[in-house]
Amino acid sequence: MIKGWNIKTMVVCALLLYVLMLLWNLPAAFVWKRLEGQLPAPVTLHGLTGTLWFGQVARMEVDGIDQGRLSWDWLPSRLLHGQIGLDLLWQPRNGRVNAQLHVGPGSLTISQINGTLDAASMAAINNAPFVLRGVWLLDVPELELKDFESVVAANGRLVWQDAAGGLPQAMPFGHLTATLENADGWLLLNLQDQGGPLGLMGDARWRPGQPMKLNVQLQARPDAERGLADGLRLLGQPNAQGWVSWRAQLQ
Repeated sequence: MIKGWNIKTMVVCALLLYVLMLLWNLPAAFVWKRLEGQLPAPVTLHGLTGTLWFGQVARMEVDGIDQGRLSWDWLPSRLLHGQIGLDLLWQPRNGRVNAQLHVGPGSLTISQINGTLDAASMAAINNAPFVLRGVWLLDVPELELKDFESVVAANGRLVWQDAAGGLPQAMPFGHLTATLENADGWLLLNLQDQGGPLGLMGDARWRPGQPMKLNVQLQARPDAERGLADGLRLLGQPNAQGWVSWRAQLQ
């Protein structure tokens, strides 16, 4: 009996070890083929190398737009929660963002999002029809999606430092901020200025597969360039306090 039990134990251990080795060496390309069709936007990966646990993408395209380099390392502690956890490093042009990705049944959470993005580079990469300047600072502890359809948790803050924009030249706006929360399945960004040339208050709403919905009020303050006030009048007539109401949907 002891001899038989030992043989059975050895066979089971060998099979478990074999399965673990297969999982450990699971190619990232194999996993990607089964995930890409479930994403809310078309994503193409170039130069995908490594495994599910350690790997990199030389160039990532979202909706045909180059979004830079991505690399990851696994977080073994997330297995205790029934999730796959990855430590991410995203490097778009002139930017660097660190984050953690947790994927479980029907849920996806991105946490500890920290980094900087260059506004001019992001505008150029995404073929924006205007010029942007300044730096976007990201500090988002949590953003959780359910079934790639709704936002079930969000908190954090975005800062557009030394913001500027316009056409053909960028006009200074000052510092602009957005605080994040979730509301009825949407990501809600509460927008406001910090006393610069552009007055801003209102919100933006987004959820996977939907355009971003803006509902804001804008104002050119006395120290703003004249072109800023002229540009805001194209959006609507200012009220008695000088605020222009603007609603829009951004794809």
